[in-house]
Amino acid sequence: MATALLLDDVKLYIRVDSNDEDALIQDLMEGAIGYLQRMTGKVYDPTDGVWKMAIKYLCAHWYENRDDTVVGRDAKVDHTIDALISHISLCTDYADLPAGDPDNPPVSPVSP
Repeated sequence: MATALLLDDVKLYIRVDSNDEDALIQDLMEGAIGYLQRMTGKVYDPTDGVWKMAIKYLCAHWYENRDDTVVGRDAKVDHTIDALISHISLCTDYADLPAGDPDNPPVSPVSP
């Protein structure tokens, strides 16, 4: 059975060993979930591997690009996240967000 994405999973992915930035990384995770739901129109499934990868990828991107003044760094999200967003958007296995306030989509998991 698949498990939900944990803070430690994201920290391992972005190679953070200390607990000093746990609050920031947790905020990045929550931001990624909201962003992905709004971009895809789908309800977040915390046990799905594609959702997990998309969240980890966005968190890594945002974590590594917190300072937009670094010369020579392109902070644009690349094709990988675009492909993940397209997959989630088009896949009928994921539940659609219910009609309502698009600025406050639910973040509750889909039942397996």
